[in-house]
Amino acid sequence: MKKFLLESFVFLFILIIFIEAISQFLIITDLYLIRLPGKEIYYSISKSKKKNASKKLLLGDSVGRQLFDNKTNNKNINSLACNQAIGIIGQYFLLNNYLKTGNDIDTLFMVFTPLSFGNNLDQIYTYHYFLKPFYNSEYRPLFSQIANKQISKIPYKQFLYLPHIHLTAWAPDFHSTDSKKFKLFSPISIEYLKKIKDLSLKYNFKIILLPTPTSIEKKNHLIEYIDTYEIQQTNMEKEFDEYFKKIIYLDSSKFCDGTHLKNPSIYTKLYKEKWVK
Repeated sequence: MKKFLLESFVFLFILIIFIEAISQFLIITDLYLIRLPGKEIYYSISKSKKKNASKKLLLGDSVGRQLFDNKTNNKNINSLACNQAIGIIGQYFLLNNYLKTGNDIDTLFMVFTPLSFGNNLDQIYTYHYFLKPFYNSEYRPLFSQIANKQISKIPYKQFLYLPHIHLTAWAPDFHSTDSKKFKLFSPISIEYLKKIKDLSLKYNFKIILLPTPTSIEKKNHLIEYIDTYEIQQTNMEKEFDEYFKKIIYLDSSKFCDGTHLKNPSIYTKLYKEKWVK
C-alpha cells in the first residue's frame, strides 16, 4: 500500500511538472494566444511598444475595436482598441507604453461606449482580462492606491503566475459586493482619465473623445446619469461636453447583444468622414 501511494505521488508530481513545463513553453512562444479569449489585449500591449510614424493614436473598448480594429488600423490612424474589461487604467498603460517607446502623436482618439467608464475593476472579467496581462512588475508602479485597494478584493491573485492558469481563461467566480456610489464614472476611471489628460499636456497632443453608436433603449438611462461633478473630476469637461453631444442612438435591432454592432463597417465610414480624420 505504501509503495502504491509513493508511486502515485511520484506520478502526480511528474505530471504536474510536465503540465507546467508545456504551459510555460506555450506562454514563451505566444502559442497560447491563438485561442485565448482576450488575445486582442495582448496584441495591443505588444503593439503599444512598437515605433509607429502615425500622428493619430486611437484607444477604445471592444465596440471601438469593431469600428477601428487594432490589426487593420496601423498607418494613418494607429488603433490600440481592445476591450472594456481592462478599464481606463489599462488604456492609460497602453498610452504610456506608446509614448515611452518614443512615438510622437498630435491627436489621441478615445472611442468608448458611454457605460465603459463605469468599470471600477470590479467585474467578473477583471481577473482574466486585466490582472493577467497587467498585474506584474512592469506595470505595478503605475497602480494607484485606489486601484490597489480595489484589486485587493479579488481572490486568488497568488495563482496568476502559474503557467497553466495564465494560459487559460480560468478566473474565480468573483462578484463585487461594493455599493455603487457613482453614476457613469467610476473612481478608477476618473483617476486615470486625469492621468491621460496629464500625459496630453506633457507630450502636447489633443484628446478627442468619441462615443460608439448606442442603443436607443439606453438613452434615458444615460441622460439621467450624466453628472456634472463627476465630469469635472476627470479634467476633461470640454472633451466630454462634445462626447455626449455626438452620441448616435440606433434602434436596438442594429446590435447583436445590446452593445456590439451587427454591421460596424457602416459606422466606421461615418466616423472617418465626420470625426476621425
